[in-house]
Amino acid sequence: MDEPGPVERAYRHLIACVSNVDHGGRLPSERALATRLGVSRQSVRAAFRRLRQSGRVVRVVGSGSFVAASALPAAARAGAPPDAGMSDVLEVRHILEPVIAALATSRATGEDFARIRLRLRELQRPNEPGTYKKAGYLFWQEVARATRNPLLAAIYHLVTECREQLGWDPASGLAADANRHMVQVRLAEQICEAMQTRDRERARSLAAERTRNMLLALADPEAGSGDPRWTVLDI
Repeated sequence: MDEPGPVERAYRHLIACVSNVDHGGRLPSERALATRLGVSRQSVRAAFRRLRQSGRVVRVVGSGSFVAASALPAAARAGAPPDAGMSDVLEVRHILEPVIAALATSRATGEDFARIRLRLRELQRPNEPGTYKKAGYLFWQEVARATRNPLLAAIYHLVTECREQLGWDPASGLAADANRHMVQVRLAEQICEAMQTRDRERARSLAAERTRNMLLALADPEAGSGDPRWTVLDI
């Protein structure tokens, strides 16, 4: 994939900011963004113009640029997440996570990887199963954010909300032990390594393997009981 030009880089950075700032929140100045991204102020100004034209950002003369109400995802404005079951959540993860991993491989910045590694360290700790599961979703939320696609980030946030609504207790029949924890953490580490080395296909295939095993474990907890990959902690 060709590297994006300066305007596109500034635009992708800004839409990531918009997806993570509350309604009415102030966005960085043109000067600050130009310095941070190593592009001209004209490129940043063009990116801001695209956001204003789409209704995501409003500019207040003398004060700066702010996130508009229309920039918030509809799901975030609607209130409670939909009533989804565990299999619904995992099916969406199986669709999303390989795509998110591949896109983040191409688009993530050094700052993105710093946030992803922070979430990875949370996964590496020997936590209770519920805490570990939530950390797994937050890890993928950062990967989604690194795609620079605000819609993907918003969708994954909704997936996490649906999972939280189900409660973080272990799914019935699914074991949780230190060996399985280690296997799943290693898979997350390998996905992170693949993204950092810009190995798009490896990141995608590892993510697909991980969610496929989750679906199989949920469907039949006894299947492949001798292989720790089949019963995963962060379902």
